[in-house]
Amino acid sequence: MKAKLKRGILLVLLSWDGMPMDEASLVSAVQAHARPGQPTLADVSEALKDVEAGGYVAGVTDSFLGQRTWTLTAQGVHQARQMR
Repeated sequence: MKAKLKRGILLVLLSWDGMPMDEASLVSAVQAHARPGQPTLADVSEALKDVEAGGYVAGVTDSFLGQRTWTLTAQGVHQARQMR
């Protein structure tokens, strides 16, 4: 399941064409992408930490809104394009 979630994270972010995606929307989209499985918020968060540690995504917390957004790194774009 974790591999499917990591793949989903990269593909969902790739579909946003480089635009930052807020964490709540990303989690929801990845959960939908993983159907028929039912990953929890903790499952998606763990997979997100893994892809961040691998250098595929970058997360930034907006000091104005206090909201965390995510984007693909160059390495993440390359990996995601290979998975399509």
